[in-house]
Amino acid sequence: MDFALIRMHGVSIGYGRPLVHPIDFELRRGDLWGVVGPNGAGKTTLAKTILGLLPPIAGKVEIAAGGLRASYTPQRHRLSPEYPLSAFDVAIMGSAALLPIGKRPGESHRRRVSEELERLDMLSLGKEPFRSLSGGQQQRVLLARALAADPDVLVLDEPAEGMDLVSTADILGFLRKLHGERKMAILMISHHLDDVVSTVDHLCLINQYTDTFETGPAAAMVSSARLTDLYGRPIETHECDGIQHVHVRDERP
Repeated sequence: MDFALIRMHGVSIGYGRPLVHPIDFELRRGDLWGVVGPNGAGKTTLAKTILGLLPPIAGKVEIAAGGLRASYTPQRHRLSPEYPLSAFDVAIMGSAALLPIGKRPGESHRRRVSEELERLDMLSLGKEPFRSLSGGQQQRVLLARALAADPDVLVLDEPAEGMDLVSTADILGFLRKLHGERKMAILMISHHLDDVVSTVDHLCLINQYTDTFETGPAAAMVSSARLTDLYGRPIETHECDGIQHVHVRDERP
């Protein structure tokens, strides 16, 4: 269950020029990773390189023997707000991508999509136009789309974007439960540190502006010193009832 799905050896990521120093990274079955850093730090670039959507500038990315199935849930704002499809149509696109060109999803694919929409409390809205849904509802549909493909690796770019406090807690709880049930590898990119550190087992800190790339168990990575270096602002952390909280220190006189 814990063998490596993806290994990166001396990999330089970026578009034409390396964003950070050559990195080594390993994603194993059953891992639950969080990727954090400032805006424009290289988080999405890292994720796309891991998935093979972006070739490395240098170094080697190894995939487990026999290959693997990966699903990527992009940030919601990257999709056109005029998407002329129903919520169900958007969700079934994940299954359609696995089929030969010209072949339409069959009844078994529709059942899988319905199962995931139901698990995410979105089946009743399956016929609604995707563009008419709230931001949080759209995120749930995109997650159902990713899960219906039964991936070995699930990469989520800001999975709680557009959600209120309760919905965010629900979706992060769902991801923890999903991880426990399916033991897939999950990599979650997020700007919300409190949410990430209370959900994941491992953390990746990345910032191209300070040439930072560090990885390790979440408990070890969530320190005031590391996060202060990462963001360039004084960051404080404290634990309450077993949950880590992170906040920017107020420097006003």
